[in-house]
Amino acid sequence: MLSATIAEHTTCLGEVSASRETTIEFPRGLLGFEGYRKYALIAESGQDPFVHLRSLDEPSLEFILVNPRQFFPHYKVEVDRREIAELDAPDISRLTTWAIVTVPEDWSEMSANLQGPLLINPQNGLGKQVVLVHGPYTTRHYLLEGLDKCASRAKRVQEAAAV
Repeated sequence: MLSATIAEHTTCLGEVSASRETTIEFPRGLLGFEGYRKYALIAESGQDPFVHLRSLDEPSLEFILVNPRQFFPHYKVEVDRREIAELDAPDISRLTTWAIVTVPEDWSEMSANLQGPLLINPQNGLGKQVVLVHGPYTTRHYLLEGLDKCASRAKRVQEAAAV
């Protein structure tokens, strides 16, 4: 695998560098963006837990992603084995899961699309967006609510451990 660095200009981040190892190909594109298949997954220091998914086909197209389990620890993706096989993975545990984040003007309303997660095989750089049609997830789960629930849960665990 090549490890050369690509210097690119992005709309939100300005000049960034991404190694070729972060290049992800979505053979079917993303929903609504089927014509754009090659992306760079960019993690910038100081922006954790968010990463950027920038199109290499259209530099002005980029998405903000988050690992949904950081906000919603019980989030579970159940997909057919054929979906996983398309990514050339033996099982879902070999894939990383990302949710596309919507950041409105009032950032306290920031939400994640848990119904349409991105699954990425980090071993071969293949990705796919799946739609979870059965289950409790929608396209808008508020991240701050998820953080509040995680903090409350963590506080209860600490209190129980102190007893």
